Amino acid sequence: MHDARLDSGPRHGVQAFALAVMLGAIAASGGCGADDATAGPMPVGRWEVMRETGWHGTFYDVAFVSPTEGWAVGNTVGAETSLIAHTTDAGATWEHQDSGVIEPLRRVAFRGPLRGLIVGESGIVLMTDDGGATWRRSRVGAQDTYFDMHVPATGRMWIVGDFGAAYTSDDGGETWERRANGLIRASLRAVWFADDDTGWVATWDGRIYRTADAGMNWSQQALPQSAAGAEVTRLRFADTRNGLAIGDRRAVLVTVDGGETWEHVTEGSNERHTTTYGQVRAPGDEPLHSFMLYDMAFAGQGIWLAGDMGAVLHSPDGGATWRHQLGGPTRLHGAHPVFRGVEFVNDREGWVVGEFGTIMHTRDAGETWHEQSPTGALLSGICFVGAQRGWAAGDRGEMLFTVDGGATWNSQDSATMECFGAAHFPDDAFGWAVAEFGTVMHTKDGGLAWQTQETPVDGMLLDVYFADRTTGWGVGAGGTVIRTVDGGGSWEQSPTPTGRDLFALSFPTPTVGWVVGDGGTVLRTDDRGVSWSAQAPELGEVWLLGVHFIDEMTGWASAADGRMFHTSDAGESWVAQNTQAQDPLYDVVFLDRDHGWAVGGKGTILQTRDGGRRWRTRRSGVEVDLTDITFTGPSSGWIAGEWGTILRYVVADPQT
Repeated sequence: MHDARLDSGPRHGVQAFALAVMLGAIAASGGCGADDATAGPMPVGRWEVMRETGWHGTFYDVAFVSPTEGWAVGNTVGAETSLIAHTTDAGATWEHQDSGVIEPLRRVAFRGPLRGLIVGESGIVLMTDDGGATWRRSRVGAQDTYFDMHVPATGRMWIVGDFGAAYTSDDGGETWERRANGLIRASLRAVWFADDDTGWVATWDGRIYRTADAGMNWSQQALPQSAAGAEVTRLRFADTRNGLAIGDRRAVLVTVDGGETWEHVTEGSNERHTTTYGQVRAPGDEPLHSFMLYDMAFAGQGIWLAGDMGAVLHSPDGGATWRHQLGGPTRLHGAHPVFRGVEFVNDREGWVVGEFGTIMHTRDAGETWHEQSPTGALLSGICFVGAQRGWAAGDRGEMLFTVDGGATWNSQDSATMECFGAAHFPDDAFGWAVAEFGTVMHTKDGGLAWQTQETPVDGMLLDVYFADRTTGWGVGAGGTVIRTVDGGGSWEQSPTPTGRDLFALSFPTPTVGWVVGDGGTVLRTDDRGVSWSAQAPELGEVWLLGVHFIDEMTGWASAADGRMFHTSDAGESWVAQNTQAQDPLYDVVFLDRDHGWAVGGKGTILQTRDGGRRWRTRRSGVEVDLTDITFTGPSSGWIAGEWGTILRYVVADPQT
C-alpha cells in the first residue's frame, strides 16, 4: 500500500508478462487514499460478491432460433468443460449446458429449437436433438480444428477447418464426406453456400475458392492487391452473385459477380499506434478501426460486423454506408472486449458475444447495447475515496466506477485500451492510472474524462501512488521508478540499483517510501523518491508482490509463495510470518499495527488481529485470483480480482 492513512494507496501487481511465466497467474495492484480517521476496533463482518461474470472464458459464436431462445459457445480457462450457454428469455438469464468436452467451441447453428450443431477444435463436432439438454459427438474422422460451418434451414451442411478440411453432410450431420479436391492444404476459416452446389471457402492467408459442383472441384478467385495475405474470417452471400467477406486489416470485401471480382470497400493498417491504434482519426464515421473483424449478421437491409477493440459496425443500407455503434478510436471506450460473434433475429434485436464472457444485447438495431453478462476483464486495482465512491481498473483499459459503495458499477471511458496495472485517487476528483508501454492516464473530474500524460519510459507500469494532487510515483518493469511533483505535467525517471521488475510501492509519508519486486527486491527512499537504496538481501529470490507500511518503521510484504514478511525497523530486517497459504499473496493492507488483510490466488483472503503473528483464512465465496484489497475504515473494505470480480466487506448488524 502507500500512505499512512487507512488505505494507503496502490500496491502491487503482477501483470501478464512477468509472474504469469512463473506462476501461471496474472495479478496487479492499485489502491487509493481514504479517510484520515483512526482504525479503531475491527468489527465482525463477511465478504460478499458485488460483481462477477458468470462465464470464465471467451464466447466465439452466438445463434438464436427466435427472439427469446438462443445459444452461445466458446472456451473456458483451465480444465473446465467448454462453454455452452442457453437462454429462453432473450438473454435475461443464461444457463450452462454440459458440452462434455474441454476443447474450444468455435461455431453453433440450429435448425429449429431442438436440432443443433457445434464445431470446435481437435475435431469436435457436437449434435443435439433436444435443444441442448444433451450433446453427443458426431464422428467426422479427423482431429482438425474446425473454424466455420454452413447450416441452411434444409439441405446440405458444411464444415471447414485446418489443413484444407472441407466436409459435407446430407443427413443432418450424422455422417460426413470430405470434399477438398483442388483445395490447398491451408487452414480454411470461412464457408458459405448459396445453394447445394455453389459455394465459397476462405483461408487464413486471404485466399477465396469457389465451387459450382458441391465441392468436387474448387477454383481460386482473385482478390485486390490491397487485401493480399489478409485473413478472411467470414463469408456471406445473398445469392450466387452478391457476397460479402470480412477479416484482417479491417477488411470488408464486396462482390456482385459471384466472386469473379472483389472490391475492397474499406481497408486499414495494423500498425499499433498511428495516433490511436493504427488509424488516423478522420472526420465523420469512417467504418473500420478494428484490427480484425470476426463475424457478421444480416437482417433486412441491415448488416452488423463485430471485431477487435469492441467494434460493432452497422450498415443500414446493405453495405453502402457504415458507422460505428461500439468501439473504434472515434468512439474509443476502454475495456471493450474483442467481440467474436454477432446475431440478429430481426432488424431491431441482436446480440454480440466475446472475450471475458461478455454478452451484450440490443433492442434498437444497435443504437444502444446493454450487458447481459458483465465483462470479465482482470481487475488489477481497486480504489475508494470514502465509503461510497470508488474505482476499479484492469485489462483493456477497464475503468469501473461506483457511487453506492460498490453495489453497482458502471464503465468509464478511460481513453485507452492498454492494460492497467493500478489506479490511485488522492481525492474524489484527481486520479491516475498506469498501464502498459509507460502509459499514465489522468483525470481531474472523478473519471468523467481521462487524458494521457507523457512519461520517459515505455515498459509496463504496475503501481502508482499520489500523496496529494501534485506529488506521485509509479513503478514497473525493469527496475522502473518514475516521479512527478507537478501532478504529472512532467514525469522523471529515478535511478534504482536494480533491473528487477517492481510490483508495488508504499509511502507512509510523502518523504519515506518502499518498493518491492521480484528476486526479493526491497528498495527504500527517504528523499521523496529521488534516490533509492536496496534493503533485505537475506530474502533471496522470493517474489514480493504487495507491500504496506503503516509508519516509517512498520511494514509488511506479501510474496508469491504465500509467505508474509514483516519489518519493525524500517526495512533493515524482515521476519517471515507463516500464513499457511498455498497460493500467491498479491496484496496486503493493514489498518493499524494489529489488524491486517491479505488476498491472493484461488479466492484466498487472510486476516490477522495480532500484527501477523497468526493469520486465519476468511471465506471469499469465489475461486478466482484476488489481486487487490483496500479499506477506507474498519468496516469499509473492497477486493478486486480476476474475471471482473469485486467483493465488499459487510459488517454484521450489531443489533442482531
